[in-house]
Amino acid sequence: MRIGVFCPNWVGDGVMALPFLNALRRANPNAAIIIICKSWVAPIFENHPSINGMISFAKKDLTGFRATSNAGRSLKALDLDQFFLLSDSYRAAFLAKKSETKHRIGYPGQGRSPLLTEVILRQNNKMHRSNQYLFLLRGEHHEPFDRGPGITLKRMEIEWAKEELAKIGVSNATALFPFSVASSRSIPQLKVLEILEKIKETILVFGSGGDRKKAEILVEASGRTNVKTVAGHYGLRQSMTLISQCKGAVASDSGLGHISANLSVPTVSLFGAGDASSTGPLGQNTTIINENVHCSPCLKNKCHNKNEPLLCLNEIHSELPWTVLSELSG
Repeated sequence: MRIGVFCPNWVGDGVMALPFLNALRRANPNAAIIIICKSWVAPIFENHPSINGMISFAKKDLTGFRATSNAGRSLKALDLDQFFLLSDSYRAAFLAKKSETKHRIGYPGQGRSPLLTEVILRQNNKMHRSNQYLFLLRGEHHEPFDRGPGITLKRMEIEWAKEELAKIGVSNATALFPFSVASSRSIPQLKVLEILEKIKETILVFGSGGDRKKAEILVEASGRTNVKTVAGHYGLRQSMTLISQCKGAVASDSGLGHISANLSVPTVSLFGAGDASSTGPLGQNTTIINENVHCSPCLKNKCHNKNEPLLCLNEIHSELPWTVLSELSG
């Protein structure tokens, strides 16, 4: 048996897909399980014991009809027996169809049902996204999120992270992830500065390449020498490894918050626009702060509250993340 899994396109969703991979492995102990994903989420799945291989596509490989068709046809060489689609996009189903896999399994939507051989209808009751992925296994292997391995780092990666942190003069740091892909989920700069005023410990700011300038401005505005930034300095896999060596994390609703929680780093995530019951980070040592103001969760990527911009995040008391994190770490 050879099974392909097209994984979600976002980092946080990729982390939430790990329980599915573990359940799939338990249900098919002798199968070859192959991940198909976009290149920017591939680091989430590297070295994971539930998979046997991975095919990743760069953005250019899936841009336009011809490129996407060629990418799908290239998957025929995998000779898959089953193809699970964790992404709800039409493109994912199109790739699966072009791969000529006999059994193509996924949820309906975006007019893609004719491209699937088995359409799984969504349940009416709300469930966490990790459980939505698990339900694609026909509901037969719906298991708790904490079963099986999560993000898997190699020993040499851990040693690298320790050495790298020593090089930049950081030890016993708390990670801070103030940014998110959606502006409505990024912590406002003034609120971040208020939060930083409430703690005197070493803070290490993380983010993507696009966050680099914002992080530098934030560090300068803090006026503190023990607030440092590595945002945009490292790739995702290296950043994950550095996060694993932090003693705690304060996060926006972001992929890095999911990573931190999955790595069992004590993590406090600040939610507003997003629905924490559906997409909140999962972990044995994580807590979500959500003020549940009148306009949240709006699920919008840009704040539409013109009279009280980002009220959902601004209403969070600046000392609360540290109080909650202290309780988690203690």
